Amino acid sequence: MKTQIQNMKNYIVSHKKTSALVLLVLAFIGYKVLSPSSSKTDLYTIKKSDIVQKVIVNGNTKAVRDSSLAFEVNGTVRSSNVSVGSRVVVGQALVSLDQGTLYAELLKAQANIASEEARLEELKKGSKPEDIAVSETEVANAKVTLEDAEKNLQNKVVDAINNNVDQFFSNPKTNNPQFSLVVNDSQLKNNIISGRTAVEIIIQTWTVGDIDKNLPEVLRLIDNVALVVNSQSASNGVSQATVDANKASISSARSTVTTARETLNSSRSKLALAEKNLTLKKSGSTPEVIKAQEAKVLQNQAQVESVQAQLSKMTLRSPQNGVVTKQDAKVGEIVTPGKVVVTVISDSDLEIESNVSEVSIGKVMVGNEVLITFDAFPGETFSGKVSYIEPGETVVDGVVNYKITVAFSEKYPQIKSGLTSRLELITSEKKDVLTVP
Repeated sequence: MKTQIQNMKNYIVSHKKTSALVLLVLAFIGYKVLSPSSSKTDLYTIKKSDIVQKVIVNGNTKAVRDSSLAFEVNGTVRSSNVSVGSRVVVGQALVSLDQGTLYAELLKAQANIASEEARLEELKKGSKPEDIAVSETEVANAKVTLEDAEKNLQNKVVDAINNNVDQFFSNPKTNNPQFSLVVNDSQLKNNIISGRTAVEIIIQTWTVGDIDKNLPEVLRLIDNVALVVNSQSASNGVSQATVDANKASISSARSTVTTARETLNSSRSKLALAEKNLTLKKSGSTPEVIKAQEAKVLQNQAQVESVQAQLSKMTLRSPQNGVVTKQDAKVGEIVTPGKVVVTVISDSDLEIESNVSEVSIGKVMVGNEVLITFDAFPGETFSGKVSYIEPGETVVDGVVNYKITVAFSEKYPQIKSGLTSRLELITSEKKDVLTVP
């Protein structure tokens, strides 16, 4: 027996194996051989080999990118270009809503911007001689219109006084007119009489330059007479028909003069505007005017972009190459914002998700090699690496787990989303070391 031990020592020494592990094995064997209680000797062969530590879990394949698409706006589905199983590419139109109203708004906005840009170019170039001539004609016409309005106002005043107001006077055109209606307020009566005398002077000496000064006197006379007329009632031989006729007559006088004055004021405004435009055309556009027009162009450009942005929201486009796995949009159906109508997954880019228990997660690191097998492909082994470890725990059936993601090392066209897999995570490995069973 001692000879066997010596032979073993010689064998180890001849191969220069002096590690602590060898000494431990020798001590163990010596103990077994020399122990009086040992009835049988077991011999073990020490050899070099690779040691691999693994964590084995199950997982399922899933798409790396899974896009659920929904509209941001309400609308009616106009077209649906794909169905479940359709292969799509980035940017491909999937479902569109009716765009008629928005398209009309876009055309209008584009027309507006074209108009404002043309106006800007005109301002930068300055006015053409023919444009100045047109403006000069507009000023001349506005002056004629104003003169007609002034004459019209003068005629209306004369008609209102002679035809509507003077019926309540005797000797109205003299220096001593008499008011024929009963007036309890003596001051009001005096104002009416003196007013009629003043208005007669105005009518006889009317000039264009005195319109604004004289017209208030005319209106004051009409208003004072109206106070008396409108306070009348049927009595003392005055019929209701007469009272009503008097009120209508004085109201007509006020309306006639007021309307003529408004026409005059409108003619003045038109002349002022025409003269201003002529001045601008002759002097050219100021930097401030050009900047203001440039701002209008920018505003219209923003409007066009806004409508275009709204139009883009009316069509769902694929964000990736992949396969449609859900399509719930039907032509004519009204969809609501936020409701998922189409789902697209990346069928060529797959990964595996799995849960690793808290007992084993400490051994797993990002970058660990993974051997992968599928029930769908018996006898085949695929390779991958741990690409992500979720920092937060996931409780499954009361057990704490941590979700990991495994990325395939290369493209495997035959693998599909949703397949069950067996994962062998290689967490540690020693190559060419001395081992015992």
